[in-house]
Amino acid sequence: MSICPIYIYIEIEMLYVLIMGLRQLKYFIAVAEELHFGRAAERCHIAQPPFSQQIKRLEDELGVKLLERTSRKVSLTDEGTMFLAIARDTISTLECGIEKMHMMAKGLIGKLRVGFLSSGLYTDFLKGVTAFRKKYPGIMLDIREMQSSDQNNALRAGELDVGLSHHCYANHYMLEARTFMADRYFLAVHEEHPLAAKGHAGYPDIDKEPFIMFSREHYPEAYDRAVGRYYKFGVQPRIVQEAKTHQTKLSLIAAGMGIGFVPERMSAALPDCVRMLPFDFQGEAHVTPLKLVWRKGEKTPALRCFLEVLSEFCHEENEEEGCGN
Repeated sequence: MSICPIYIYIEIEMLYVLIMGLRQLKYFIAVAEELHFGRAAERCHIAQPPFSQQIKRLEDELGVKLLERTSRKVSLTDEGTMFLAIARDTISTLECGIEKMHMMAKGLIGKLRVGFLSSGLYTDFLKGVTAFRKKYPGIMLDIREMQSSDQNNALRAGELDVGLSHHCYANHYMLEARTFMADRYFLAVHEEHPLAAKGHAGYPDIDKEPFIMFSREHYPEAYDRAVGRYYKFGVQPRIVQEAKTHQTKLSLIAAGMGIGFVPERMSAALPDCVRMLPFDFQGEAHVTPLKLVWRKGEKTPALRCFLEVLSEFCHEENEEEGCGN
């Protein structure tokens, strides 16, 4: 797309006018404070004739007389006194704005919209967020608890800057990601379940058992993969309840409604009556990677700083499959 030369000219002209206007304000402030054209011109590093011309031009543009000039002294008119306050406020506001702009470019101030899974509360994610807030107090964090699918949609729509989600929702051509952590799955059962006394479990133990899984609506790949795995090993758990979160799974298991797989991190939120049992996955790696995900090619300074700090809390070993059921 080409840009019309007239628009370039207009933008350059506007920039020139803005620069000249600010320069005139600074010249006026200098002469108003020095009450001497020679000293004011020297302070502004400009020869006196062009300095005086700029002050005169400012008065002409405003249509008021700002200074009384005699051969012996320079003094402010009433209008000049009022305009001095305006000029100082204008310069101060602009300098403050420029400073904030530079700080934003360095990632020192701004706003970051961060999505996270509820089970991320039981990882080092919150430690990373705390470390980030200490290092960059000028960046406001908008923290949102969201399902992985919702994070995926929000990231692609530009409504979220970064998220912590299951890895199966990080694989998209519009997104970039890095593994934050990955932990093993355990079988969670009520303490009164016979498997609790056994202390471990395998595929034969879950055949025909009432089972609690993530819904296929939210995690279709994980759901189909889990069902395929059960079929492969000749077992058919009875799916009696679907859940959106691991916390919900544990609550339902605590209520005696069934059994289900949860990642090791959920041991920090384990109800007293629930046990997490090592499970024999027949040699298959079965872990749940969580990933930091952001929109491809859109690393703002604030996002770069966030990822840099969170990288100190990443554990990337054992990266394998998925959203787990």
